[in-house]
Formats: sequence, C-alpha cells, structure tokens
Amino acid sequence: EAIPRLEADGLIKTVPQRGLQVAHIDINLIREAFQFRILLEKEAIANFTRTATDAAIAVLLKDHRDIAELSRSGQSSAELDARAQAVDWGMHDAFVDSLGNSIISNAYRVNSIKMRLINQKRFRIAGHVKSVMVEHLAILEAVERRAVDEAVERLVAHIRNARDRALAV
Repeated sequence: EAIPRLEADGLIKTVPQRGLQVAHIDINLIREAFQFRILLEKEAIANFTRTATDAAIAVLLKDHRDIAELSRSGQSSAELDARAQAVDWGMHDAFVDSLGNSIISNAYRVNSIKMRLINQKRFRIAGHVKSVMVEHLAILEAVERRAVDEAVERLVAHIRNARDRALAV
C-alpha cells in the first residue's frame, strides 16, 4: 500500500529486476518543487500574517534571533547547522499549518520530503546559516508588523534564493 503511494508522490520509483530507487534529483525536480513551494507558501504566509498570535510570532522571532546571534559571533558547528535547519523547516511548516487545511498540509509535506532530498544532494543550510537567518528575520519582522504584502514578497524572494543556490551546485 505504501509503495504505490510513494511512487504516485514521486518519491520512489520501481525499477524492474532492480527494486526501489529514491527519486532522482534533477533540474526539473528542483524547479518544480520550488515553484510548488512558492504557490503554497504565498497563501500560507498571507494567512499566517493575518491570523498568528503575537506569542507564536514572538517564539519564531526569538528562535531565529538566537541562531542569528550565534552565527554572527562566529560560532559554527554541526549542532548549530542542525538547529538552524530545524528552525527553518519549523517556520515554513507553521506558515502552511496556519491554513488549517489537511489536504494542503499533506501536499506540502510530500513536497517538503522532496525539498529535503534536494537539500541532501544539492544544498544544505551549512555555510549559509547567517544569510538564511537574515532572510527569515526580514520575513518574520514583516509578519510581526502584519504587513501581508511585504511578508509575501520577502518569502518569495527567500524561496527563490534557496532555489538559485540549489540550481547553482
């Protein structure tokens, strides 16, 4: 039951007489996965900006500021990279989950798995923590001001920057 679903989601491929293969990462997958993210996350960030509690926004800002400060102070480690990656994914998940739509959240999660495959193969947050946190803080500061259009614009720029880094490798 799981194999046909994973195949339908494009995460694995059955190869006759060879077994299962994880999805191949190519330029088309990268472009399509990032385009799908933009499509979903534009609506999600607009909704989050309008509906998130001040407390939820404050938590995201604190997490990002803490990591940004550690990064600015010159600290670099696998632990910091892992923490930054978790905060990164958590922010985007919070935006999408704010829609309260399980169909969208499930589609986003499948695409998120593809993004993680891309990250493993083509791009990691390691080495980019400082710039990613700067982009995230700009997004979150727009959210904090409830500036919907600015938050959407900054999020789209952030996703495009991530796409361009993945395509440049």
